Parts: sequence; C-alpha cells; structure tokens
Amino acid sequence: MHKADVPRSNEQKSALAAELRTIPINVRRALGIPNIVPDALDIAILTLHEILDESTDGSWESRLGRLPERIEWLFPNGFPADKIAHLSNMSETAMTAELDRHFARFKNGSAQRFLNRLLGTKEFHRLEMAFETDWALILVGFRRLLRAVMPVAQALEDAAFPLSKSELKALAILSESETVYLRLTLQLDQMIGAYFEHRDMSLKGMGFPVRASEEITPSVDLDQLVATMRGLLDLEAERRAGELSEVLLRKLRGFEQALDNSEDGVSQAASSLVEFIDRLLRTAFTRDEILQWTSTHLPGDKLMTFERAGVVQPTKRAAALCFAFAGQTPAYDSTLQTMVALSLVKVRAAAEKIKHADRGTVEEQAELRQLMQSVRGALIFIIRFSWLMGESSRYENLRQRFIKAA
Repeated sequence: MHKADVPRSNEQKSALAAELRTIPINVRRALGIPNIVPDALDIAILTLHEILDESTDGSWESRLGRLPERIEWLFPNGFPADKIAHLSNMSETAMTAELDRHFARFKNGSAQRFLNRLLGTKEFHRLEMAFETDWALILVGFRRLLRAVMPVAQALEDAAFPLSKSELKALAILSESETVYLRLTLQLDQMIGAYFEHRDMSLKGMGFPVRASEEITPSVDLDQLVATMRGLLDLEAERRAGELSEVLLRKLRGFEQALDNSEDGVSQAASSLVEFIDRLLRTAFTRDEILQWTSTHLPGDKLMTFERAGVVQPTKRAAALCFAFAGQTPAYDSTLQTMVALSLVKVRAAAEKIKHADRGTVEEQAELRQLMQSVRGALIFIIRFSWLMGESSRYENLRQRFIKAA
C-alpha cells in the first residue's frame, strides 16, 4: 500500500467506536451492543471521510475504489472471521437499521440516564462527546447532499408550476406551497447549522474534510434562495442545451431576446418555446420508438396515441414521457418523471395558446417567463436523473442524435 493511500490519522476512525471499545465486553453485551458495532462504525466513518474528502486526486468513483485499502488499514491483522460471517448474513437494509438503532439508543433520554449511572459521569461524557463527533460528520455529509439537491428542488418547484392542484394531487405531489421542496431543504440546512453552532464546533479543527462554505449557515431568506437557485438553473439549462444542439441553445436565447427587444415579442417568444419543446422531443426518439415504448410500458393508455389519416401517431404526452424516462423502463416510484413530462406538455399547450392569442400583454410576458422557467426545471431534472444516471453512454447517445439531426 502506498503511503499516500493510508488514512492520515485516527480522525478517519469513529470516535464513538473508540469509546465503545473501552467499555468492558460484558457491559456492552448487557446494553445489547454486539461486538460488530465498533468495527461497523469505523468502516462507516472511514467511508464517509473518503466520500467527502476532495483533497485527493480522482473522481468520486476512484475514491470509493480505494476503500478496500482503507479498510485494510483499519484491520491490519485481518477482519475476524466470525464478524465477516455475521456481516455476510445481513442485508444492506438490515445493516443500516442496526446502526440506526444503536445511534438512536444514544439519543434516547432514558438510555442516556441509565448509561450515566452505569459508566459514571466522566466516562459517559466521553461517550456522549464521541457520539456528537461522529454525528457531526454525518451531518456534514447530509448538508453537502442538501446543498447539492437545492437546485433540483427548485427545478421541481418550477416544473410543477403549470400543473393544477388536482393534477398534483393525482400524482401525490405536495402542492400546499409553491416552494415546499426548497423551504424544506433550507430548514434542514439551518437545523444542521444550529447543531454545530450550539456546540461551538470547529469542523475543520476536528479534522473533517469539510468545504469552507459548509461551516457557515447562510443568512438568506427563501426569496433570496429562490433567486439564487434560478440563476444556477438558467446557467445549467443553457449549458445542457448547448451540449445537445446549437439550435436548442438559439431557441433559449431567442426567447429572451424576443421578449426584451421585439415589437412582436410575446408571439415570437411563445413560438420559440413551442419549437424548443418540439425539437427536443422529436429528436430524442423517433415516432416508432415512442410507440414501441408506450405499447410496452403503458399498454392500453388512450392518452398515448391518436390517428392521423389512418396512421397511429404518438401524442405529445407519450413523447414527453418517453423522453422523461430516457426510453427506459419506469421505476416502481416514478412520480417525479411523470410530473416533469406532464409539465412539458402543459407548457407547450399554454405557449401555443398565447402564440395564437397574440395580444402581447404584460401578463402574457410574465406567464411566458414562468413557463420557460418550468421548461428549464423539467429539462435539468430529466437530464440529471434519467439521462446522466445509469448507463454512462446514455447521454452521449442523446447528443449523437442531435448531431445527426443538425
């Protein structure tokens, strides 16, 4: 093993595991803590360190690929055979539940009082501090995840805008607030910040692989956060559109230019929006591919096809659904993909209506901007979660289709 590959200090081990090992085995047994728990905690904390640590070269996948060497460092004499057998007989769900159960035990008030009496105040305090240290690292990881999904939360909020309350209810999507997803992520982030501040924790000083921004709880309100996230989404939508097609990128930019500069701006912007959606859907999949997908995954659904001159054609809803699922088999819980697909259909219909009304009012301008924001949100969610996840070639294949269609 290379020296650079060896974990740098005991900070990458579980503080709680170290304290648990100081408790006599018979006491741990009386508390219902199996011998495997300290080792499992060490592995969990080491894995989290490795995932969060951006100081080393390499991608996320390569850092995870080094985990076997990291774990070998934890157990230089080999992992005990009886513990291997115990772990091999547990499913991932059971293993997670076991760790959750023991973390919950330390947060339970009556269990804490019992431990305090059993171990003594000094030892119990050390155990409590060790638990809070491990828990803080877990919260750092959760905060990073929360901040990564904030733009996605806003994308979903924007994509949901064209849908009625009854449509959202039918999809089992929360509809009490237009900002329910983003508000939840902001509140959770603030709760994590309060946990750190209440304990006056220096995350960097504790040896955590933390970003500077993760030590700070931003003092922003929801409106400011929405504006920031939408700015990020606008940039990402332009980048993704440009990756796929110069024509798509021109449609995005032409939309704004028409609204800002053209005398017939509303009608032109509405046309750009309709054309953007149409080009996106018809280039991603052919008519036959969409029909095959719907007959396989949505057989008998009358909203998927219509006839034109005696020829069966896919509806816009069918094309949007096929695109939203990247032509793949829908997962068991695929509500969000269905929602963003329906959003594209609703946006197109609304833009088509505005284009033909051709009144050019301020209200229509505002509605069109919101509709475009919905398209951006839907596009980013679909690309991130349907095209970029899964097979690595999926998104590149989509790009090649647009190149051939140019």
